[in-house]
Amino acid sequence: MKKVKVLLALCAAATAFFALAFANNVAAIFNWWSSFLAVGGDSSAFAAKAPGFVPWLDWTVVDYSAVTTFIPALGFLCMTLSLARMAAGRRCRAGDFPFFRGSDQLNVALGLFGTLWGIIVIGYFKLDSVTMADLMQCLHTALFSTLTAVVWVFLVDRPLVRPYFTRLLEETGLAETDDGDLAAAVDRLVVRLGAASDAFERRQREFEAEFRRRLDEYAAEASKRAAADAEAFERRRGEYAAHFEKRLADYEQSFEKRQNEYVEFFKREIDALERRAKAADEARVETESRLARIAAALRG
Repeated sequence: MKKVKVLLALCAAATAFFALAFANNVAAIFNWWSSFLAVGGDSSAFAAKAPGFVPWLDWTVVDYSAVTTFIPALGFLCMTLSLARMAAGRRCRAGDFPFFRGSDQLNVALGLFGTLWGIIVIGYFKLDSVTMADLMQCLHTALFSTLTAVVWVFLVDRPLVRPYFTRLLEETGLAETDDGDLAAAVDRLVVRLGAASDAFERRQREFEAEFRRRLDEYAAEASKRAAADAEAFERRRGEYAAHFEKRLADYEQSFEKRQNEYVEFFKREIDALERRAKAADEARVETESRLARIAAALRG
């Protein structure tokens, strides 16, 4: 319980700080609107930023919707009240602890309200006197309120504060279920876990069956495609072999034809040479005979 009391003191101090900052923010908004309406929206006749009643907290006046200071003030107030109940030994429900149901939706709605309010305020300025500082002030109102809501809900509330406070509530033994009976809640949790486990196993079996079915279909399709590819390859190989055999037969036929032509050509040439040689021999014999007759005539 010492940890609870320390946290209670810290949260109470933070609540007081942000509550004072929220009050100072409201005062600054009131002062700004008073001067704004007094001059009819003429930005040249009043200061762009009005002070609050606590000067050293004026740095927290970043928007004129007060959402930036109200959201943490409300959050720390809820944490302070919840820790006070724990310090008093009162049991608390762990569902939305330490906040209330719908608190995150309320914070997001407040951020959206600040955004819309910052845009609406722009329309109240006189267009001939509005300055960039005025527009930036309205833009700060629109963006800072949304930023505060988003950071508080999604970076502080959900991931940090609720898990830590729920764990702290369980450590102190003050956690309370819907009907106040923790044992019954544990029994229901066990039953739900068993049902979830059965559902998970069923889904896993269905997934495995579906996976095996799709794997078999893929294997059958792959086998069918492999057979088709093998058949196509065999057909292409047969076509290529037939084409090669045809070209080889054509080449052999052409070669044999050319060979016969060459044989006949050389045979004709040889016959011609033989005839010319025979004619030359006959001419030589005739020449020798004539020479013999001439020689005989000369001697006689």
